[in-house]
Amino acid sequence: MQNYLNFIGLMLCILLYTSVKGQSVESITGNVVNSKNEVKLGNALIVSFQDSTILKGTSFFEGKFELTNINKQKVLLKLTSLEFQDYYQVIEYHGKADIDLGDIVITEGTTALDEVILLSNIPPIQTKSDGSIQVNVANTVLATSTSVEEILSRSPNVIVEDERISIFGKGEAIIYLNGQRILNEQLSNIQPSEIKSIDIITNPSAKYDAEGEAVINIVTIKNSLEGIKGLLQQNLTVSDFAAPLSNTNISLDYRSKKISIRGNYGMELGTSRFILNTTRTRSGESDFFNSDITTDWNWKQKYFANYGLGMQYNFSQDGYLSIAYNGLTNDLGGTETSNNTIIANADTEDFQSVLNKDDLTSQHSFALNFSKALDTIGSSFYIGGQYSLNDTSIDDIIEEKSTTETRTTNRILKNLVKRNIPILSVQSDYTRAFSKQSQLEIGIKLGQVSNTSSSKFLISHENGEFTFDENLSRDFEYNESIYGAYVNYSKNVQDKFNYAIGLRTEYTAYNLSSDADNNSLQEKNYFNLFPNFSMSTSIDDSKSLFASYSSRIFRPRYQSLNPTIVYQDAFTSIQGNPNIVPEKIHAFELGANLKKLTAKLGYTYTIDPIIGGAVQGENPKSYILQRLNSDKQHNIFASLSVPINTNWWTSTNTITTSYRKLVDTRSSFGFKKTRPQAYLYTNNKFNIAPGFKIQLLAWYLSNRYDGIYFRKNQADITIGIEKEFLNKFLKLQIVANDIFHTNKPDGNYSLGETSILFDRIYNTQNIRFVATYNFGKLKKTTYTGKSSGDEENNRL
Repeated sequence: MQNYLNFIGLMLCILLYTSVKGQSVESITGNVVNSKNEVKLGNALIVSFQDSTILKGTSFFEGKFELTNINKQKVLLKLTSLEFQDYYQVIEYHGKADIDLGDIVITEGTTALDEVILLSNIPPIQTKSDGSIQVNVANTVLATSTSVEEILSRSPNVIVEDERISIFGKGEAIIYLNGQRILNEQLSNIQPSEIKSIDIITNPSAKYDAEGEAVINIVTIKNSLEGIKGLLQQNLTVSDFAAPLSNTNISLDYRSKKISIRGNYGMELGTSRFILNTTRTRSGESDFFNSDITTDWNWKQKYFANYGLGMQYNFSQDGYLSIAYNGLTNDLGGTETSNNTIIANADTEDFQSVLNKDDLTSQHSFALNFSKALDTIGSSFYIGGQYSLNDTSIDDIIEEKSTTETRTTNRILKNLVKRNIPILSVQSDYTRAFSKQSQLEIGIKLGQVSNTSSSKFLISHENGEFTFDENLSRDFEYNESIYGAYVNYSKNVQDKFNYAIGLRTEYTAYNLSSDADNNSLQEKNYFNLFPNFSMSTSIDDSKSLFASYSSRIFRPRYQSLNPTIVYQDAFTSIQGNPNIVPEKIHAFELGANLKKLTAKLGYTYTIDPIIGGAVQGENPKSYILQRLNSDKQHNIFASLSVPINTNWWTSTNTITTSYRKLVDTRSSFGFKKTRPQAYLYTNNKFNIAPGFKIQLLAWYLSNRYDGIYFRKNQADITIGIEKEFLNKFLKLQIVANDIFHTNKPDGNYSLGETSILFDRIYNTQNIRFVATYNFGKLKKTTYTGKSSGDEENNRL
């Protein structure tokens, strides 16, 4: 470990004292117009002089485009569209890194279209100069996913499991939508077909919430042309493992002059399935215990829908006022069937239970945003707020049967739960640009949340009357306020050396009470400072270096604090732990861009990491799945990204290794050997013929040994075929997901005297049929505006 730290320190010193050896073009901006000064739409691309492959690219809808992080001394700019003839311009560095081309007058094409869909051979994944990754979702196999979680699970270095979204080698991430923080649960409100790209930021700056160990920013597709644009997508997923699942999504955009209105509706019907096999063993002579459990979740979506409506008023070319509503209704039925064979010393018991679900969850979110540009070099002011209400009502009936050599017993339980979580969030951001090379960002934020839940259990033995069980029933209330402020200064020195330094402060106050602790009240408050620093330097037109440091915090989710019992069977439950404390995180990262290659090395030190396990209950046969604090965690990672771009093939390939070691003296976890873990990822698009593509996506995660847990290797191979019809308005796709069904979590650990083995089987191996139809009538406009996102806390 000391050798790793010495190496990191040496590399940081080299970076900090690296002299500037070259000069290059950093960014290119321009405004594309015709001879009548009408703005055009199309693609702006940076093309290689050697083989004409695309190095960078972006789409523009109202003439203006911006290409950043170029780091080249000489480049070839290509502008292409169905509206005009291809335009080329050679751009060289002549003492100015940020080049503004002003108005670029193009030659009109021979075909004029009222409606156009732009498709280009932009790489599916791009690595930016600061080491962050942009995943281009639109027009890739990722856009055929039925959920945002599925898209993220197939993005490079993103791991989705146990309702946690984390970055391999870093840790758990917080989610943003169009630059604004959202709930994990609100991911269900986002239609995958509406996502343009995803930014994976491993060392976020001070302007992001200090929560989490990384940031994932989801960027949705925007319509900035006047008229109506619509999309209708129908997915059908079939497999041998679960019943068919149908997803229907429709979105509609309307824009006329200064007013834009957007609406969307999505519906999912069918069944989702998940199997968990668990073995728990205690090997003591006087306390021998073995439990083999198979739990089969067959959840039926009686009605699942997400919907939204938003309106934006552009009161000037550089300012807007917007209001939006987003909602979700999830009426969930189906069953959870559990079979448990228990051997306790010389006694054997077969236990069966069937949980009949009747759960209703609703989410309502209202957002109001105001934004105004204050000058032409980047100064701006933003203020916005959001209020959301999340309600859950559970009315489950659980049928249980226990059989031994001498008796058979039956009982029925009713589980009645009411949960209410209102969240209020208000923030304001001000950016003062001193020039295009330097700017100061400051902002404040207030977040308030209340989590109230009431859980009641009624039990009937041998078909008798139902009686109230106070041991299983819980009332819980949690209130939290977070007051945050940040300042961040960034500067480009001599067009070659960039740095940013920031500080975020957060004051947190909370109180919680539960009848599980005789209605005791816990009140705490704490103040934290989170410094951040980043820098980058260009050596020449093909080489650059970057480094960063960030300090962050990871607060436990509200449900992880809630001692209310989530019942699985008579011997297994999930229960929150109100005594866990937040994680404190310090992360270092450095890297280099060498031509098309990107290499990164990082180290993260975590205090009080939050882990989990099965804790033995008061009954020797029972176990409680619970979150716990460990002492500390060391994590070192290294990664290499290799893109391939040709006229017919675009590919991104990454390899990442991580060495993670957990240190625990609090929770009686058994210690295991620690070894590095590897993650391999490839994303490929093959243009076979006009309108016909084949896409291949695959990843492999090797065995994990972190000192406490062992996780068996996992893999996923997905192949998609795509064909366009009707002048690109209709697109049909067939996608074979997880072809060999190797994406199955499997592992073991020990806690106290108990060894726990588990393996999970999800419905990841399936065939998906997708039909997407674009419709509408669009026309060009010279008016520009910005759109806003929603703002909510992410710890539900």
